[in-house]
Amino acid sequence: MELQGAKNCFTFLRSAGVAIAVFISDRHRGIAKWIRESQTNTTHLFDIWHVARSIVKKLLKASKEKGYELIKEWIKGVRNHLYWCTTSSTQGFQEMIIAKWQSFMRHVCNKHKDHPASLFKECAHDDDIEPRKWMKIGKYIFVI
Repeated sequence: MELQGAKNCFTFLRSAGVAIAVFISDRHRGIAKWIRESQTNTTHLFDIWHVARSIVKKLLKASKEKGYELIKEWIKGVRNHLYWCTTSSTQGFQEMIIAKWQSFMRHVCNKHKDHPASLFKECAHDDDIEPRKWMKIGKYIFVI
């Protein structure tokens, strides 16, 4: 049903003379495949809310495992960081979004400078950080 709705939207907009450069939808696999294969001039992006929801669900599941309870305390920060990565970066500059996203893995371990990604070498926040329960590198996460 969602796929047919997307096809109908494309048909209607194209018949009205509208070129569709970017199409944003939920994470529907059928729509993603259809756009990738038959709408080659259209860039397909996922709605950030749906991406965030998926990540939060996976983190909640992981936080229920023994020894990984600390993950739950960082879930709100993960969601906020994801939104910040996408809204603070210029559209089309995916490398910067990825570099900012990867920086969070070091941030939760209280490492705020000398990030491995050349595009985003240190956290953008002030140096005054309130006390938190920091993770240990290698225990909960892998640094890329």
